[in-house]
Amino acid sequence: MPVKATPQTNAAAVEQPPPGVNEPPAPSANGTPTVTHYQQLADDFSKALDEIAAIIPKLEAQHPATANFVRSHLNVPTEFLATAIAAVEQTPALQGVEKLDVTAARDTLQFIEAFRPVQDKVTAFANSLKFTMASRKASLAADALQIYSIAKGVARDPGAAAVASLVSNLKRDLGRRGRAKRTAAAVKPVVSTLPVTGHPA
Repeated sequence: MPVKATPQTNAAAVEQPPPGVNEPPAPSANGTPTVTHYQQLADDFSKALDEIAAIIPKLEAQHPATANFVRSHLNVPTEFLATAIAAVEQTPALQGVEKLDVTAARDTLQFIEAFRPVQDKVTAFANSLKFTMASRKASLAADALQIYSIAKGVARDPGAAAVASLVSNLKRDLGRRGRAKRTAAAVKPVVSTLPVTGHPA
């Protein structure tokens, strides 16, 4: 009995869509959101900062239980502290009360003297980072506000319904807080250029 031939499909003849078309985006390997370039930089910096912080011996974090005590003693002059240490060193009677450990006290003064420039440098860096973030946001905000102003003009055209919808979204998200405020300091004083003719009689 003859065997009925099965028609073969030529795979090459079937049109295949280009790679990536109509395909959902592939998730990352570990199923977590994609890390941006700046997030990676920030993470690397944070790890390096942790390593630097570990160098400082007995680094303390501020705590409400000790904050008032620390704040109330910061105004005592360093010269007074050095003189007190010398007084205990020179006086056996003061050493006997065991209220000031000379070795630990001198260690504290050396620590403060060595790390004060570091604190200034870290503070300057923190201020620079804060200003850089604020400056970049300000530049972007200025551009975005200009786009908003332009879009509002375009949206007046009856044929620009799509732009009108976008303007509505922009207005919603801008709110009242985002609008520039005119303050007394920002307004230039008006200087009179009229000649002075003297006071009326």
